[in-house]
Amino acid sequence: MQCILRLVFLAVTIGAATLWGDITAYEVANTGQFATLDLTTGAFTYLGNSGEQLAGLGVYDGVLYGGLAYTDSSGGNTLYTINAANGALTAVGTGSVLLNDFGSTLTGLYAIGTDGNLYSVNPSTGADTLVGATGLGVPAGTIGLSTNAGALYYSFGGNLYTLNTGTGTATEIGALGTSQDGAMVFYGGSLWAGINSSPTLSVDTVNTATGAATFVADVSSNTVEGFWGLAPDSISSSSAPEPATSSLLAVAAAILALRASVRRVSRKSLY
Repeated sequence: MQCILRLVFLAVTIGAATLWGDITAYEVANTGQFATLDLTTGAFTYLGNSGEQLAGLGVYDGVLYGGLAYTDSSGGNTLYTINAANGALTAVGTGSVLLNDFGSTLTGLYAIGTDGNLYSVNPSTGADTLVGATGLGVPAGTIGLSTNAGALYYSFGGNLYTLNTGTGTATEIGALGTSQDGAMVFYGGSLWAGINSSPTLSVDTVNTATGAATFVADVSSNTVEGFWGLAPDSISSSSAPEPATSSLLAVAAAILALRASVRRVSRKSLY
């Protein structure tokens, strides 16, 4: 019995540590900087430079992707895989639409074109397919598309939206409280946002029910030019249970073991 109780205590302790532990994401800036970012503290660790301006980051089937952003000096329609160790790019293929933003859900890659429409992106060829109009018009100012969530979140004009991945239609959730949300990632059970605030960039959490953003930390490096993409650093396990879920499963398993042990003891006492 004491052994089972110790197991329960250990599971709860591990769960608490996981819930409050650091959560690290990959981050790409508009100058091609590639880094890891501790979302809970803002600690920035430079890994390399992609050499290109990416519209955002996406994850599909355990692979990290980036879509080339449209600028005056680049075509803005090439899909790349990204070396997570140093940010080096490998071209996959070229689409027909100029990209303004890029992200992903758990089931696919998506992009916002310079025309304001939503497109799906083929991870094997880079080809884009029109999903539909968001209804929000052509992007102006800072926008952000999410990565690693079951839904596709989109920040536009200071508000948070979900985009229907079947039709492209945007549904407003609510005001963020900032118009500088440049990238979002769902990780550790929360939606995180990279805020291109001045003079210091910051990390916020975003309430997916109301849209409200809450400050978490300032970014430690003042050399980061701006958030253009975020992705979970454990990309090979994107479909695995969130840390909070795993912790609860561990606690549940320990409790079930305890109950089974108590029942065995009760039955033995009858003889």
